[in-house]
Amino acid sequence: MKRYKLYFLLIIITALNGCGDFLDINEDPNNPGIDNAPASLLLSGVQVDMSESLGMQVGGLGQITSLYMHQIVRRGSLNDYGVSGNDGGITNPWDNLFANVLTDVDILINDAEASGQLGYSGVGKLIKAYTYSIMVDVWGDVPYTERGLGQENPAPVFDDGEDIYAEVHLLIDEAIADLSSDTPGEVEGDLIYGGELDEWIRFGNTLKLKMYNQVRLVQNVSTDVQELMDADMFIDDIEFDFELNYGTSQSPDDRNPGYSQEYAEGAAFYSVSPYLFEIMTGRQTFFPQEGNPLNGISDPRAPYYWYNQLSPGEDAENPTSYKVGEFVSIYAFSFNIDPNEGFDQSSSKSILGLYPVGGAYDAGEGGTASFSVGRGDAPLRMLTYYDVLFIMTELANAEVIAADERVLFEQAMIAAFNKVNEVASAASAPTISDADRNDYIDEVLAIFDGANQDDRLRLIMTEKWIASFGFGVDSYTDYRRTGYPLLHDGNTDNLNVTVRTRDYPVSLPYNINDISLNPNAPPQRRTALDKVFWDN
Repeated sequence: MKRYKLYFLLIIITALNGCGDFLDINEDPNNPGIDNAPASLLLSGVQVDMSESLGMQVGGLGQITSLYMHQIVRRGSLNDYGVSGNDGGITNPWDNLFANVLTDVDILINDAEASGQLGYSGVGKLIKAYTYSIMVDVWGDVPYTERGLGQENPAPVFDDGEDIYAEVHLLIDEAIADLSSDTPGEVEGDLIYGGELDEWIRFGNTLKLKMYNQVRLVQNVSTDVQELMDADMFIDDIEFDFELNYGTSQSPDDRNPGYSQEYAEGAAFYSVSPYLFEIMTGRQTFFPQEGNPLNGISDPRAPYYWYNQLSPGEDAENPTSYKVGEFVSIYAFSFNIDPNEGFDQSSSKSILGLYPVGGAYDAGEGGTASFSVGRGDAPLRMLTYYDVLFIMTELANAEVIAADERVLFEQAMIAAFNKVNEVASAASAPTISDADRNDYIDEVLAIFDGANQDDRLRLIMTEKWIASFGFGVDSYTDYRRTGYPLLHDGNTDNLNVTVRTRDYPVSLPYNINDISLNPNAPPQRRTALDKVFWDN
């Protein structure tokens, strides 16, 4: 796997970041700034901003979506599906995606087309397409056709999400045509693929496959999917994963933002969800009636997913809400209910580990989390080889493609384990043996073999959810599409410290600052009612 370091760009990117108003790409002739930046720096800045907008740290979409998908938990209203258009988890990524990522990528595309640098324009169009696909997935209708006109139109309309999806498909086609041209030119400053245009083409086709799968319940996508399958130009190895690789430097800090947040002395902002813990350790203490689909199966990836600060037999620093062995956490839906919620557990609770943010591998010895443990260089995984295989498995389950569902499912799980081992190897941590991996997969496949079509889908989506830990955005989309994996419900878990008072959010609210200033903006989204177009 190629590693493209970004620390040397951080100071320059900070200085060049787009500083215009929301949806504004005005040029100030007296302060040209980013409009005159080299294409390589524009591209690097866009990629860093995009990753930070989607990451798991506070201010990234991965925070709220990982909370909603019960991969992490923390005290507060988000504990009970509470979110508003004022929350930083909404305003920060919204502003960053519009004011920085999309504004700067438009400059990159326009300059590249004008100068005939089709490699840059193709890469820029794919980043724009990916960004818009994510924004539609979480917000539904957003500005598209009138975005970025500045003073010509400071109040853009919000386009229908379905229409944007159609435009995104056309944009991907344009991008692939640019990248496939005879003279695309060299692309520098590419922190994702190092300027390898074939890898960008693979990503473009994979993005199309992902989007077709996401609309399959409301559109007939069989022909389109088959054409992509026949071309067979997808991300087909972890070498081609669409991800931003972070580094280990502290000054300037180019580490995974989730690591920088969680491993600062005394920070430990998030807790790992007991729900994820119980699924991966084969328990079912508080599951709904359907139970844990992986009951009794111990997942060997657990030491890579969270780090236990307690050593064997050690007591927590204060009374705990949830403790199993050295694992310490809190329940979702327990805000202002749990009698132990006021006690500090910052040096006792289990926190994000090596795989999601580059934290510590859990060797079972304990120790307070700090920057002296872990490295922080785990990538933000946005679209991966295991994603491709899980998507194909789902399409085979739905009979959209004629393929062996079981074979694809096994390959997807193997790819997911390989990804964990890749991250572990980069950090000089132990890797999962083939024997341990195969034992786990064999146990899962034994359940799969005896399941009906719907229960097989539940297993597929549960395994994909586990593999995606660290990038909750797509898991949030998958759950709303399929209803899987089944999630923790504070009203059916038979616990006396949990109560769910809100319905599940089927979309995120808009940034209140922008819709209040835009007379053409729609009403604020009713998060429990206003679905994205593909959600039936």
